[in-house]
Order: sequence, then structure tokens, then C-alpha cells
Amino acid sequence: MVHKFSGTYYCLSLASLCAVTVTALSSVFAVAQASNFGHPLVPDLIADPSITEIDGTFYLNATTDGAGAGLATSGLPVTWKSRDFLNWSFSGSIFPSNFDAKYWAPSGLIYRNGRYYLFPTLNGKITAVVANFPGGPFRALDGRDITSGSGWQPFPIQVGKAIDADIFVDDDGASYMVWAQRGFGKLKLDFSGFDGEQTLIRTKRDGYSEGPILFKRKGIYYYLYTLDGNEKYKYAYMMSRTSPLGPWQAPEQDILARTDYQTGVFGPGHGCVVNPKRSAQWYFVYLEYGRGGTNRQVWANQMNFNADGTIQPIQLTTEGVGAVRPAVPIVNLALGKSATASTARPDYRVPQRVDPQLNRIEDYAPANALDGSNGTRWLASEGDTAPWYQLDLGEAHKIKRTELYFDKPTAGHAYRLEFSLDGKTWQSYGVHENSIVQSPHTDVNSVRARYLKLTILQGPPGLWEFRVF
Repeated sequence: MVHKFSGTYYCLSLASLCAVTVTALSSVFAVAQASNFGHPLVPDLIADPSITEIDGTFYLNATTDGAGAGLATSGLPVTWKSRDFLNWSFSGSIFPSNFDAKYWAPSGLIYRNGRYYLFPTLNGKITAVVANFPGGPFRALDGRDITSGSGWQPFPIQVGKAIDADIFVDDDGASYMVWAQRGFGKLKLDFSGFDGEQTLIRTKRDGYSEGPILFKRKGIYYYLYTLDGNEKYKYAYMMSRTSPLGPWQAPEQDILARTDYQTGVFGPGHGCVVNPKRSAQWYFVYLEYGRGGTNRQVWANQMNFNADGTIQPIQLTTEGVGAVRPAVPIVNLALGKSATASTARPDYRVPQRVDPQLNRIEDYAPANALDGSNGTRWLASEGDTAPWYQLDLGEAHKIKRTELYFDKPTAGHAYRLEFSLDGKTWQSYGVHENSIVQSPHTDVNSVRARYLKLTILQGPPGLWEFRVF
């Protein structure tokens, strides 16, 4: 896995001994800044992120956006994973093939007694599922598949709104759940229900709230909750120096994150906080308004604290946070090079919902897949029945590996990849005629070539990134 941050590409493979720093072309950043899509964490439309670090690997569970039907549907449930917080990948669904529920807003993974627990919102209600591995397959706690007619049951929530679970495990092993509209409850050891009554957390600010976060740092408990929505999404927080049961108090400056017009970050909403092991740094990971509706992306920024434990207002930026683990730099031969394609979709103006200051246009030029950003993409025109994408490296290079980050990767893709020295005579580099659900799609083949041509056989015709090594 390879990615770029501040002009340098990083690879976790220790077999790669190269250390090449790439001078970022000004055009690389111009595209992202002009469209205000920045450098999201992963190359896909996702929202409601929850990240857990287990044995040195970060696991990101989220809502898969971009399915095209708003709240009526969602994309395939997957788990993105990364060793360095910068290079993310997934392979296949985390549920058996007969899964047919609508999957939204999962909690982070909880590891207990050799098994992995997850609390997604399924068909509009929080549900506990369990698997023997972090990548699934997940089933209901009683072993039933999550499929119509199996009889699986949601979690027994009676207060608040039964969506958007977040699970906090305290130092003594006790577990607590928070959910939308300020719901709170202590969990049984086996996660089968609540140990005691369900209550509501009283917050300084009223109004509809979802995407809660409960965590602990240096003996202080924090409860984060959202307000408003769309471009006006924001986060506020409460503190308890006693217990996750409270009492809760609001700091004087309790708004943690809100739209930043200077940096172009709109509507920081439903997210999580991450403190990598053996690190003093914390991170705020959140959905951003993106393209509007259910076409969002996930961004990350540093989260810092004052000496008294209060949280500093988060400086929202579009640049990302880079790798949080050491990685070996490696050059991407395709960065900033030129490309042509069968077609390109017309520009799209992101609709304003509640904020007239939003002025965001997405373009789909072939160059977007070569700019080092997870926030820009090439899309073929609707109706293009034979989509192709051709990369020109400028001169012949020895190529060992390619990585394709397709648009809407959870839909699955089949493709043919060819190489050429002159752009006229083509040879096969990789052929995949059966649709595979993963990201990235990787081909390993040692050749010398100047041109690479991708023909998409199945799946949405588009690319977030095309990388060559």
C-alpha cells in the first residue's frame, strides 16, 4: 500500500528500500483546493466513521455512501484497515453473502474473549453482531444471519433514538453505550443487553443530536454530541471528572468543531476520536459535507487539549494528518503525469442546503486520478458503454506494480489492464474478468512501459487514484 503526504509517498513494505521524496507539483494541490475536497482519509464516499486499533492495525468501520438513493439504502458493509493511518484497503464484505439489511453508522470494533463485536444500525435500529475475526463474517449474537426471515433482533433500546451507537470500555472492563438523542446505558458483560436502566445525558445545548462519542483521557470522561446538520453540522462536548455516569458539566467553550469558511471544511459531523497506542496525540475523524446528501467523505485533524483537560477548538483543515506510524517512502511514477479517457462526466455543482456560502464544484477530469488526492476522481460519462482510461508516464519506466482505486469500490469491478512502449502495440498486464469487491485492485508484473491502458469491464466507471510503482 502506498500513499502521499506532504509530497512524499510512503510504503509499508520493508522490501522496498527506496526512499524517494517527490516534489509536489502545484497543480496537485490546485485541483483539491479549487474543489474544496482536500485529502480525505480513504478514497471512497463514506460517513459515520468509527476507528479501532487492534494489535497495531487500525480498523475503520463506516457507512458506505454514494449508493444513489439517499437514506433509503446504503452500500455494502466493509472494514477498511491500515497499519499507518495513511494507506487504507479492504477486501470483501464483513457479512455473509445473504446479508440484506440496510447498514449504517457502525460502532468501533470491540475485542472481548477472543471475539469481535460490532454495533451497527441495521434497518434503522442498533444491533449487536459478532465474528471470530475483525473482517467478519458477522452474525447476530445468537448465530443467526442478518437476513430477512432469520428472526434476528435489534438491541433493546427504549430511550433516545436507536441509531449511531458508540461503545466505551473503561479501565475496569465495564462497557457503556451512547446513542443518538443522548441515550446512555451500561452494558452486560456478554453485550446481550443493558446492565441497569437506560438514561439520557443532559447537555448544555438542546436540539436534535446524533453521532455521540464517549471516551476517557487522563481520568476525565468526555461526551461529544452533534448539533444541526448538512453544511451546519457541528460538535459540542461535556466533561465528567468522576464517572461515565456523570455528573456532566459543559466547559465555557463547548463547541468543538464547526464549519470553517477559511479552510473550506463544511459540516463536520458524525465521527470518532483516535489516540494511537504509544502516542500522546489524539485525532478527530469526522464526516464532511462533501457533495451533499449521502455523498460524503471522511477527514481527520489533530485534536489537542489544554492543561485543565478541556479540548481546544479543532483546527479543521483539508490536508489530512499523514502517517502516524513510520513508513518507507516510495515513488509513484504516475503522480502528476497525463491521461486521456473515453469520456469524462460534466462538472457537478454541489447543492446548497442550508448555507449559501457553500460554493463547491466537482470536476471529473482524467488528471484527477493522478493528483495524489483521495478527494478527486475521474468519472466516465453516464451512458459510456465502453469506458477506458489511458495513462502516459512521459517516458518508458520499469514497472513492478499497479494499484487501482476505483470509484464506488464496494460495487465490485472487473477490468483489463494493458501496457505499451509506443501507445500502439499493447500487451496484457492484468486481466480480471470476474467482478471483485476490494480496494485497491493490485497487479504485480515486471515490465518496461510508457503507457498503461485500463478498460473497465464491470462496475462503476471511475477512478479515485491510479498508482504505478
